[in-house]
Amino acid sequence: MAGYVRRIAEDDPRLVASRIQTVDLIRVRRSLKNYARKHGNVAANRLMEILKQVFRHAVQIGYLRYSPIADLTRKVVGGVETPRERVLTDSELRLVWDTDRHTELIRFLLLTGQRIRETQLAHWGDLDGNQWFIPAANNKSGRDHWVAMSSQAVELLDSLDMRRGRIFGRVSPTAVQAYLRRWCERNKIGKNCRETKHQGLFTPHDLRRTFATRLNELQIGPHIVEKILNHRLTGVMAVYNHAEYREERESAMQIWADELERIVNN
Repeated sequence: MAGYVRRIAEDDPRLVASRIQTVDLIRVRRSLKNYARKHGNVAANRLMEILKQVFRHAVQIGYLRYSPIADLTRKVVGGVETPRERVLTDSELRLVWDTDRHTELIRFLLLTGQRIRETQLAHWGDLDGNQWFIPAANNKSGRDHWVAMSSQAVELLDSLDMRRGRIFGRVSPTAVQAYLRRWCERNKIGKNCRETKHQGLFTPHDLRRTFATRLNELQIGPHIVEKILNHRLTGVMAVYNHAEYREERESAMQIWADELERIVNN
């Protein structure tokens, strides 16, 4: 969130400095359209949702009678988004394993399948042997989560500088995403690719989708994959199944790490 707020403050300082009671729909829409041209349609949609939260809060605490952007939609800001289906091929996995920046972070994302924001908030104190604890306050699901780490993931962490508080430093997720986009462009990722019908650049979240897809291809049970990703089980499973599947999750992570190691060294 901080990255979006900082960038709109740089792009449209007068909007940020305005009294909230004077801001109207046209003013916000124009600012968001300009933001979309500079930073992309998806980023503009995310910023719109943040601004909607701000105005809703202003209504709740009495600063406004109603939100001027309550009816603003993605259609007129960044456009309606279609779900991404991007999964990295073996050759792309080999390439991204050796990026020139953020290498350890990208490798760890591939090994663990967790979200980039949650990973970048991780501190050394969140680790206990081969387990990584993600507190509810740090994850999208809003509940405590633990991640079993493979021997490769533990070895990667052992190679990092423990003197900094956060394991992967303080670079923002948006900065990593921008770097990865430029890296894909330099390496012509998705150009004339015959291995996948879903061509184009990939994002940090596509690493998570690749992780989940590959686990399922390795015959890991879908309910185990969902547990690893910190997704809620659905249907009857959600009501009656509260098992942690500790051994199965640990085994799945090691199976994937060994497979990933085979791929990148092939």
